[in-house]
Amino acid sequence: MLLTRKEFQDAYCFNSLSAVSRLLKEGKIKVNKDDLIDTNSDDNIEYCNFRKKKLEKLSQKPKKEKNRAEIQETTPKNRNQKSADQLALEIDLLNARLEEKQQRAELTKLKIAKERKEVIETDVLNRCIQEIFGDMIKRLTEIPNIYAGDIIKTVQSEDNPKELIVEFLTQKISQTLKLGLQSAKEAAKKYYEDFR
Repeated sequence: MLLTRKEFQDAYCFNSLSAVSRLLKEGKIKVNKDDLIDTNSDDNIEYCNFRKKKLEKLSQKPKKEKNRAEIQETTPKNRNQKSADQLALEIDLLNARLEEKQQRAELTKLKIAKERKEVIETDVLNRCIQEIFGDMIKRLTEIPNIYAGDIIKTVQSEDNPKELIVEFLTQKISQTLKLGLQSAKEAAKKYYEDFR
């Protein structure tokens, strides 16, 4: 069944839309390309069945054993008391603000360093360079597979192919290393140029 987020909230008895948003963020359920939740899709059916069973168990409990959700509904809410969803949303907002402030502080440091013609390392730049070197290492490990056809032809056509293969692989490894170092250099340069 295809449901909007609101319909999903109502169908599966969630207190708020932010609870549904949290499930999406945690990957417990997923939306399709039309931003609808397909309760029968492989991505969602397991969680939907789990939630149905949970709701069935809650409905089968004797009246004396009211669950916490029922107690909250019957008792007046304290104005200062916040739901878990509200707290989660506030924490997300605070984290977003903190991240924004950290980015601004990092940008300010970069601008100051640029004016002083200094080089400053940052986590973002380090991660960027590490990713490039990771790609370079991946390419290095794939070289034998990429050039397997050329290596096989050399072995079949030459009497003493070992030296030719070593020379060929050395050349390809050198090219890959040069490209990786050049990419890292360009990434670093672009990173600092972007923060002018």
